[in-house]
Amino acid sequence: MARKSTPFLGIDPKMYRHFAALTLGISCTVALFADGEAQQAMAQSQKQAELKRAERQKFGSTKLADHRSDEARRPRSSGYRDGNGAPMDAGGDGAGGIIPANLSVSAAPVIVEIDQAALARMTPQQRIAYLKMLEAERRKRMAQGPVMPTQAQIDSLAADSAMRSGSESID
Repeated sequence: MARKSTPFLGIDPKMYRHFAALTLGISCTVALFADGEAQQAMAQSQKQAELKRAERQKFGSTKLADHRSDEARRPRSSGYRDGNGAPMDAGGDGAGGIIPANLSVSAAPVIVEIDQAALARMTPQQRIAYLKMLEAERRKRMAQGPVMPTQAQIDSLAADSAMRSGSESID
């Protein structure tokens, strides 16, 4: 009698064909779906390009500002600053550490926070009155000038910061 031979790896050769057919089917299915996504992405990028072209035609091309001539008006500085924020000149003009006379501190804008939750609950008349009151408060603060903290406030803030960071002392 003829003896039935067993496969070398213990797997029937028909299983290899089934596996190959299944792999081919799954690959084709994935390729179909992936091709559709690529087409959608290309259509979307073309749509964005058309919108940019239409915007460019409507508003014109982007204008770039040239501020190179402003450099002559600015005082020359090496970019180094001392502990008080004053520029320290490392140049050879002999004016190292001297603050120029035209250097002045401009007042920072005063920003008054608006409570959005309270604003949403107000009637239109109350809203107008609230916004007028905030504007008056902003003008009052602007008239007072910049707020300079006292040394006690600075020390208190530094101590609070050291405590939050877990440090025992202020460096």
